[in-house]
Order: sequence, then structure tokens, then C-alpha cells
Amino acid sequence: MPTLSRIPPRLRLPLAGALALTVAAAVGVTLLTRDDDGGHRAANAAQLKRACDGLLPYADLRDRVPDDVRGEVDEYGTLLDPGQESRSLLNCTLDWKDRGGLHVEATTLVNRLPFEVKTEDLLTPGHEAPGVTGRMADDKRLWIVAECPNGITGRARKSTQLYVSAGVDKASTLTGFRVAVAVANGIASRAHCGTAPAALPTRVLDTYEEHDAAGGPVDSGDYDDIRVDEPGRGVRKCAWSAAKGSAPLPGTWTVTGDLQDSRLLSVCGGERRTDPGGGLADPQPADLEPLAFDTASWTGELGAEAYRDYREEGRSPGFDDRSDNTLTEQDAALALWARSECAAGTTYHRVSIRPNLAHLADPELGGHTLTRAERAGLSRAVSRLMTGYLTAPDGWPKAQHCHDTKLLGEVEEWR
Repeated sequence: MPTLSRIPPRLRLPLAGALALTVAAAVGVTLLTRDDDGGHRAANAAQLKRACDGLLPYADLRDRVPDDVRGEVDEYGTLLDPGQESRSLLNCTLDWKDRGGLHVEATTLVNRLPFEVKTEDLLTPGHEAPGVTGRMADDKRLWIVAECPNGITGRARKSTQLYVSAGVDKASTLTGFRVAVAVANGIASRAHCGTAPAALPTRVLDTYEEHDAAGGPVDSGDYDDIRVDEPGRGVRKCAWSAAKGSAPLPGTWTVTGDLQDSRLLSVCGGERRTDPGGGLADPQPADLEPLAFDTASWTGELGAEAYRDYREEGRSPGFDDRSDNTLTEQDAALALWARSECAAGTTYHRVSIRPNLAHLADPELGGHTLTRAERAGLSRAVSRLMTGYLTAPDGWPKAQHCHDTKLLGEVEEWR
């Protein structure tokens, strides 16, 4: 390009103006083609590190930080506002408009959980991470419970457990579990709970895949995992209930259970095996023989929460408003409760049986009124199930060193 000193004087001003216009045009093009919403990545990354009291696992989330929108944080809780009353330890939302975001909530178990942990709730379809107490059910609500043996102060009193729920838009279930565990670890560390940080999970299991004894999915041979109609089918801790020659209940059983490998809760369920056509297998269960069973345990404040859930439905020992022994519904069940001291604290146990009422409980015929001998037979069956559950060498109560067990009573779960 020629310099101005070599340009004739008569041409210098017009050419200088032309150069200035060219530069201005170039700048104008740059400004006009630049995305006015861009350039936010660095600020959003810094915001991610600070958000939710700095408890989020940055390495798991940094690739999700957008450049074209600014992030917005809405957070409150006792971790963030010392001296202010709040029922929440942390309630935090990070939003990248139209690009996703996340929500994390943490509270002590002094407060009521926003979900129920009854046996039937823990055996619904969902996803679980081995070594983590918690799950994500099909309603996409992901929650975990963590221990704090030294106690964490909530609004009313100290609690030895806390719960964290997490939701991450457009992310894997594994990412959600890792976020929840990281937040729980951070809270436990700051509260001096006296526990080592839990390892961030590296895998998530679908409870409706068939699993081997090690917790891995069983391959069908066509590169697809075998799907089953029962959650946690084949889990080792529940196998005692179907072992030939030592099962506490008669018949051949399909046994299922949770896959959490938790110190704080456990659940197993079983049904009499059915043939490929869907009918009862031979020999068919006799009238009033157990057709289904379940066993469950909950420790610490989680146990108190579970017991409260059952009590509010009239399904805990001690209620005086039980109906008579006339059974009109085929899903009528008899439950037995117990309480033990286990590795992680005081634990509630509940087992139940559902007798075969296919030919008996017909409401149009007035149902079936149990004789004294039939009622005693159901009581013996549920007692054998509780004994088998508490003493099984590979069962959860033995693994958690449960002792000093006290039976709390039976519950007739029929209306």
C-alpha cells in the first residue's frame, strides 16, 4: 500500500479519507456481524464456581457453560444467610436462559421429605447409583441422603442425616447424581460431620434391567441388556428369600430389590414365579399361602420418616381402629415391624406377606372372614419371614450388624 508521503498533495486528503472510511467500514462490519449476546463464557464460568455456595462440581459442569447468554443465580438458605431463619440449608437455581440450568436443594431430615420412602416407593422403576443412598424415579426427581454423625444444625434441632435433591437440564442421570453427592460432601465438610467425602459415582443402574451378583447388567447376547418386569432382579442381598431348602416361605419365587448398596436403607420384594403364559406356576399356591412378600429397613431419621409415612396411612403398629378379619380385597397384606440398633444407628424393619386370595376375597360374596387358625397361620408366616430376614448371612441386617432387635407388632393391612 502506498504511504501518504509518496502521494501527490492534491490526492492526499481524499485518499486519507478513503482509508479512514475503509477502516471505519471494517470496524462497522465487525460490530454488525458480532453476536451481541456473545462473550459471556468467562463470566458464566466464574459464576458457576461461585454459585450454590461454591459446592457444585465444576469439572462436571464447565462444558455446559454457554457463551451467548448470561447466567442468572437465585439462591438462599442457612449456608448463605447466617443468622436468618430458613428451613433449607441450600436452595439454589442457576439458569442459562434457553440453554438449560440446574436446581439443587439441601435440608436436614428434621424437616419432612418431599417424597415418600415406603417399600412400594422404593421398588418403582428408576435409576440408582451403587454406594449412594437415593434414587431417581420415573418422575425424574433425583434425591440422595447423606450421613452426618456429629450432627448438623437445622432450624429446630440437630440432625444426623441430610437430603439433597438435584436436577440438571439436558444432562445424564449420572451427572445429576454427581452434583447431588458433591453438594452433600461440601455441606458435610463445612458442618464437620465426621465423615469422609463420598466418592462421586461413576455409573448409574437402571432398576428394570436384570443384574448379576456384582450389580452389573446381564447382557442378552445381542448387545442389549435384559429388561425385566421387576426392579433389581437377581440382587444378591435378597437371594436368601428364594434359596432352595432354606427359604422362609413355600414355593418358587422371583426376587427383586434395590441397587443402592446403602448403609441407610434396603428393600427386597418377591412374587411366586409365573409361567410364560402368565399363570401361576405348579404347584399353585393354596388359598391363603403367601403369594408376594417384601422386606425393608430404614436407619436414623430416614427410619423415622418412613415410619411416619406408614403411620399416617394407618399402617403402623398400635392402631385401635382396625377392621375385623374379613378380607374383601385381593391385595390385603399382613405386616410385622421391628426395631434394631445397626451400624448407622437405630433402624426400623418392616416385612409383609400378601396371601393368595384369588378364590376367597370376592366383595360380592362378602369377602372371606379368617378363622382363628387361618389368622394364626398368617402370623406364623410373617414371623418366619422376619426371622429369615434378620438372620440371613448375605442379607442387609447381618451386613449392617443389626442387634438388640425388638418386635413392635403386626399390622393387618386390609380394610
